[in-house]
Amino acid sequence: MSSKDKAVSVTLNETTVNDQTITEVLIGKKVIGQVTQMGDRFDAELASDSQPFAHTKSFDESLQEVLSAYHLHKG
Repeated sequence: MSSKDKAVSVTLNETTVNDQTITEVLIGKKVIGQVTQMGDRFDAELASDSQPFAHTKSFDESLQEVLSAYHLHKG
């Protein structure tokens, strides 16, 4: 028996802190992680962890890393 894919609403909130662009990734009202621009690279970080776990060349890649890690590790 196969299950249907559910649509999930992902929201991005972009802020600037100390001349550094930070984008929070939210599913519903819950912050699941953030993407931080570090020069020409991007760091992906889950909200449950305080350390970046992926360093990528594009924002889209980091966003995908956050979503994949959240989906893999969620309860």
